[in-house]
Amino acid sequence: MRILLADDHVLFREAMMLFILSLRPDWKIDISSSFTEAYQKLENGSTYDLVLLDLRMPGMNGTDELSTLIKHYPNQYAAILSGVAEEHHVHETMAMGSRAYFPKTLSGKVLVRAIELVISGQKFIPMDETGQKLMPAYYDDYQEIQNAEISTASDSEDLADNAIETLTPREREVMQHLAQGLSNKDIAENMTLKISTIKLHVGNICKKLNVENRTQAAIIAYQYGLTTSMHMGTDSL
Repeated sequence: MRILLADDHVLFREAMMLFILSLRPDWKIDISSSFTEAYQKLENGSTYDLVLLDLRMPGMNGTDELSTLIKHYPNQYAAILSGVAEEHHVHETMAMGSRAYFPKTLSGKVLVRAIELVISGQKFIPMDETGQKLMPAYYDDYQEIQNAEISTASDSEDLADNAIETLTPREREVMQHLAQGLSNKDIAENMTLKISTIKLHVGNICKKLNVENRTQAAIIAYQYGLTTSMHMGTDSL
């Protein structure tokens, strides 16, 4: 797995690189401090599974450079990593062809899993704990951070715990496959079921977890350790 991380904040860039490698030591990560430097690597023939671009760094004039990269390298997966992006930035970059919008408020483990989902072919836009709004890319002050941490550690986790308890054994098995980044077709083949049946299960999972799409369900599955083989009971389809 090859990742190009372009961010002008040295501390953040190096910390992120070290964290990713601590979880995925077999990945190779190249770094750049500007868009110009990152683009030059592509011009020199380097290819990556994903190019991560900080929205505001030297050489980045809003979203114009992202558009340029995607236009000249249409087969190259690229995504935005930002600490200051607003909602209109998110919609604009995704419309341009960005594979994901990663706010810097994501936890390291979730970011790594989200990167894997994107590389597997999915798109990623994280939602806040309500599931109705985009996750903020930054917090305004210390009190807001404290409130967010309290909410994440108590209310939202309790809700997720309760929701997971309502899943049938079959739905838990589907979540396991979602966490591995598999498509509905692949899940159907692995479970020897029809694709329509898998779609029904995914829909039920999203409804029970109060999430909008399979990507968000996959993130929850990863957070709750539903990524390894587990004993499944029988239930009706």
